[in-house]
Amino acid sequence: MKVKCRVCDNEDRGFCKVKKVKVKINKARVCEAYIYNESKLKTKEKVDTTRILYAEQQAIKKQQKEELKKLREQLKQGQKQGTAHDLGLIPKEKSNIIQPGDPRFVMPRADEKHPLTGDLSRFTTTVSEKE
Repeated sequence: MKVKCRVCDNEDRGFCKVKKVKVKINKARVCEAYIYNESKLKTKEKVDTTRILYAEQQAIKKQQKEELKKLREQLKQGQKQGTAHDLGLIPKEKSNIIQPGDPRFVMPRADEKHPLTGDLSRFTTTVSEKE
């Protein structure tokens, strides 16, 4: 009778303990030393799927095309003049932009000579000046 090594108790990581050779675990072969090990079987898990009907799929595509068409028309019209608040780019109720005077505003460094990077004099070089 032909068996597969993947469920044999004598197989360990592609190696047969009885024959002392490397085996392909999915290959069907005749084996006298075969011992069935149920714990090596993997249980199949059902994966939840969402099905979309063809009509729904086409409706979604049509809606996306219409939205793209509107965006293209707005691009052709050009940008409107106004502030970011007027154009709706920044929500009016809460702004994420931190400006000086805001309690959340903090300068990156207190060093007046090097305000953005800080003092870099602590880094030295190993290059000699003679070369």
